[in-house]
Amino acid sequence: MSSGYVKRTTLFKIPEKNIDLVLKQYEVLRKTAVKDGKPYIVSNVARRITNTSSPLSEGFTISSQSVFRSKEDHDFYDKECPAHAELKKVTGSVRTGIMTVVTEGEWPEPKL
Repeated sequence: MSSGYVKRTTLFKIPEKNIDLVLKQYEVLRKTAVKDGKPYIVSNVARRITNTSSPLSEGFTISSQSVFRSKEDHDFYDKECPAHAELKKVTGSVRTGIMTVVTEGEWPEPKL
């Protein structure tokens, strides 16, 4: 991945009966997430985790990976994006336990 991209991986514990609901909401997100009137998410893939019977899965049932061009786009997604706010409403209403988010990429150096 080229310099400056930010990758965000999110793991959810979603009951089996609600997995399709969450995956459909990710489809909505991919179609409706815009910043300044234009799509801004480079890519997003959300899928069911298939090895949920393994202790290594820790009970997570959905994985999502989103790629952004910049930290600013990632921050917009996290704090301001209406499409992401709708996704959070859906996942927040059906998830159980913790959610894990891992973000990696070119972040500015902190000012000390």
